[in-house]
Amino acid sequence: MSNYTEAVDDINKAKDALDALQTSSYNKLKNPKNNHPDAKKHKYISFVKSGIRIVACGFLAYYEIQIAAVLFLVAELLGVAEELV
Repeated sequence: MSNYTEAVDDINKAKDALDALQTSSYNKLKNPKNNHPDAKKHKYISFVKSGIRIVACGFLAYYEIQIAAVLFLVAELLGVAEELV
């Protein structure tokens, strides 16, 4: 008899967990503005990042490898910042 009771308790716990997930998902869908990054900031950071990479390629063409390396590093850091906005 205790196995049956334990099974019912486990099923109820699983049902409660699923209900909580559905409620959480519904709230995210209900207010989608909080789920999306700022598109304008993302675009500007992307443009700056691309410009820095183009300039770094120019430095590579003139064998300024150290300057190019620093610029590529800055571009990658901007890439991380881009994903956080």
